Amino acid sequence: MIRQHIFTHSTAALLAATCITTFATLSIPVEAQTMKPITTPKLSDKLNAAVLDGIKKQNYPGATLIVGQKGKILHAKAYGTFTYENNAPKVKLNTIFDLASCSKVVGTTTATLINLDDKKFKLSTPVYQIVPDFNKPDKTQITVKDLMTHVSGLPAYMSSSVAEKKRKPNQSKADALISAYSDLKLKYKTRTDYVYSCLNFQTLARLNENATDLRNEDLLIERVFGPMKMNDTRYILSKAQLKRTIPSYKNSKGIPVNDKVHDPLAAYHGSTEHCPGNAGVFSTAPDLAKYCQMILANGKFDGKQIISSNIIKEASKPQTPANVKKEKRGLGFDVWESKPYVTDLNFKSGRYVIGHTGYTGTFLWMDTYSDTYIVFLTNRCFTAKGKKMASVNPQRRAVTDAVLRSLPQYKNYFK
Repeated sequence: MIRQHIFTHSTAALLAATCITTFATLSIPVEAQTMKPITTPKLSDKLNAAVLDGIKKQNYPGATLIVGQKGKILHAKAYGTFTYENNAPKVKLNTIFDLASCSKVVGTTTATLINLDDKKFKLSTPVYQIVPDFNKPDKTQITVKDLMTHVSGLPAYMSSSVAEKKRKPNQSKADALISAYSDLKLKYKTRTDYVYSCLNFQTLARLNENATDLRNEDLLIERVFGPMKMNDTRYILSKAQLKRTIPSYKNSKGIPVNDKVHDPLAAYHGSTEHCPGNAGVFSTAPDLAKYCQMILANGKFDGKQIISSNIIKEASKPQTPANVKKEKRGLGFDVWESKPYVTDLNFKSGRYVIGHTGYTGTFLWMDTYSDTYIVFLTNRCFTAKGKKMASVNPQRRAVTDAVLRSLPQYKNYFK
């Protein structure tokens, strides 16, 4: 049975209230604490134009954007409204967003790195040794690293109906999912190909919980979110936090939904007894700015070593097997290869650009060459009436390009 730390709504609300004064405890200069970013009008104009372009085109009703470098804030701003209604609340920097697949990094990857640090298991540890369901002839060779780099052979996704049909009496939905994943036929032999898979990370989350006898959220609050005062980063939000949570989608009746995770598998899985690994984390741009700062500082934040520098360095470079020629992955992190997200200098120096994207319109970008990060959150799945869901990649590219061109580290590169 997973041990759970109990947080009442009143306790969670108190924790949430402590971080409404954005950046008050972040290890950055006074200018940033008062939300006076250290930037140039030219950069701000470009960033504002990029984000507002998405709102004008109704790609999303609201967004937050923070850009930082080496402990300084270059840009921090909230845009738009929660929904498209005339009386909708305005987005603020402490507005909470559904992170979707950025949860894979902020939640599951972080928990895994902590457990690697604590020697709960190794990258080479076979999954079945910790998750017994995977003790199947075709899956005994799958390791922790294979899950983290998406080379396990598991398919990209699975309908929750597959698990529901097989679910035994008194079996939890979360347990039914893990059992169903272990029964699936592999799409390819482990470590011979790459398929980005939500199933990898739901399995990885369960592996973490089995290894520690703790819910991932409880481990993260104890080791990361608590010490870093990331008090708005949670799988389960308090009533007070829900008031600041932007709707990520509309239900079948057209009613805005902000109290449930958007991802179908994560929603079916639930977050009470076990945490879903592929999605399910909610957070704010200021909290995520702290997270990015910690990663770029090789695991250190405000004088505390949250995760060992060696583990962070390993996680921040390509770990995909050499024979797999597709997309490069670090340990849980995406390693960007295409412009404008990276430059040639990143690969020449071995200081890569890492991060992740989320289906709901979220984006984390960390450049280890210049120690710069971007946190760009939107609710693009909340579509305008009569409109189909739009891509936010044009806005992500415009923001990233503007940031890179503004940095002194790339001054000669962009001549």
